[in-house]
Amino acid sequence: MSASTLTKPSSKSLPVAGIIPFSATDWPGNITLTVFTQGCPLRCVYCHNPNLQPLTHGALSFDTALDQAATRRALLDGIVISGGEPTLSSGLGPAIAKAHQEGFAVGLHTCGYSPAAIRRLLQSPDTTPDWVGLDIKALPDDMEYVIQRPAHIGNRCWESMHLFDEAGVDMQVRTTIFADSPLEHHLSTLAEKVEGYGHELVIQHARAADGSPFVLH
Repeated sequence: MSASTLTKPSSKSLPVAGIIPFSATDWPGNITLTVFTQGCPLRCVYCHNPNLQPLTHGALSFDTALDQAATRRALLDGIVISGGEPTLSSGLGPAIAKAHQEGFAVGLHTCGYSPAAIRRLLQSPDTTPDWVGLDIKALPDDMEYVIQRPAHIGNRCWESMHLFDEAGVDMQVRTTIFADSPLEHHLSTLAEKVEGYGHELVIQHARAADGSPFVLH
C-alpha cells in the first residue's frame, strides 16, 4: 500500500499495540503510563520499532490502559498516547476524552501527519491533549530521504505545529539525528526554522533496537 492511499483503521477504538505502566521519559517532568498505537505511515530510516508500522487494530484495548492507570493513579501524572502515529486512528479523540473523563491529563506524541485529525481534536477541550511531543523528521528538502515516503507527508508537521500553537497547547518540538545524516548536517537550519515558530528544538539521537547508536549501513 502506498503512502498516498493510506486509510485510517475502520475501528472507532484506539489500536493499542503495547503499554508501559511507568515511564519517566515520555512527558518531560512527569511520570506517565504510555500507550503505543499500531500503524504508522512513515518508514523512517532509523525506526527501531517497525512492528508498529502495519495498519492493524492492535492487540490491546485502551480500556485496559485506563484500568492499569486507575490502579496507579496516585503515582501517575498522566497518560501519554504514542505510536506508531496516533492521528491515523479515528479512535484517538474518544480515547483522549475518556482519559480526561477518568481524571487523567493526556500527552500526545505525533509527527503531525494529519492536520485534519488534529483540527478535529482541537474542536473540544475534551479531546484536546494537554501536552504534545511533535516530531519534526527533517527540513522539507531532506524529508523524503528520512521518512522514505513522499516529502509532503512529513512536511504536514509545520501546519500541525501551527494548529497546536493557535490552540495554546503546551508542546515540545524535537527531531532525531543519526551519524552523517542530512539532519546532522542541517541541524542548525532546522533549529532556526523551529525557533521561527517560537519553539526550541530538542535533539534526540537515534538508537538501534538494542540501545546502541543507530548506524545507517
